Amino acid sequence: MTRSNLHITLSSGQEIFCVSESTSAPEQGYIVEELITPLLALNDSNKETALLTKHCTMYERRANATYRYYINLITKKVTMFEENFYYNKDIFFKGEDLTHRYTGYLQTINREDNYGNS
Repeated sequence: MTRSNLHITLSSGQEIFCVSESTSAPEQGYIVEELITPLLALNDSNKETALLTKHCTMYERRANATYRYYINLITKKVTMFEENFYYNKDIFFKGEDLTHRYTGYLQTINREDNYGNS
């Protein structure tokens, strides 16, 4: 299982954070298909919060998270980074930009949908 710390701007402009405890590598599909894609389609901060509550531990971060996602539900932009934690200073910091893995997975599933192979 790979965890991710999520930093989210709801469609209302409210900024929240949470941790996805489920498999969150984009190539494994779960986080993209069950959480991010439905979130991007909602446009209602109450429904967005309800969906996040279903899939995440709200207002927490994990030092053992593998990824950090920034999800802006106003601009519909998603970026993904390596998540790092500096134990000596007790701080989180983002690492390498991995957004290409997220966009690559989207392209793969869109291609499959277009060719009827899903």
